[in-house]
Amino acid sequence: MTLNKENSASNLDLEKLKALLGDERYQHTKLVLESALKLADQLNLDLNKVETAALLHDIAKSKSSVELKKILNKSKWKPDQLEAEILPVLHAPAGAVLAEEIFGVNDPEILEAIRFHTLGHPEMGKIAQVIYAADFISEDRDFEGLDEIRIEIESDFELGLYLITTHIMKYQL
Repeated sequence: MTLNKENSASNLDLEKLKALLGDERYQHTKLVLESALKLADQLNLDLNKVETAALLHDIAKSKSSVELKKILNKSKWKPDQLEAEILPVLHAPAGAVLAEEIFGVNDPEILEAIRFHTLGHPEMGKIAQVIYAADFISEDRDFEGLDEIRIEIESDFELGLYLITTHIMKYQL
């Protein structure tokens, strides 16, 4: 795949990304990327944008809750009430901030995908939906019912999203 658009993965400093993520998180990111590209291809989405969003979706994951709050307090990306109450998901909006600040990403679809990859959002676009789903079904995850969701998302994307959201609401909130 050739990537040459502004804000595409070809413009990312992968060494800087690896340093931010660490080895284990980088491996997870590569698995999310694999799932995201597969889903995006099925949905005829912009693979450049999907690749960039997948690579950057967890760039704030290693930050402490204090660091995440500092990042968000000085930005336009304010967490909503639910995010503010569930500290482990703050890395998503903070990641959108860091994608802009560190990597110069300014594409709204990419930033939205990073911003909402943990809890989703009722109005998120298809690229954000793909990153949300790909992170959930990543091959490094394993829990009851996941294999069925993986199968469903590939045959009926909308139903798969519903199953993911239902699972998150039932087990993670």
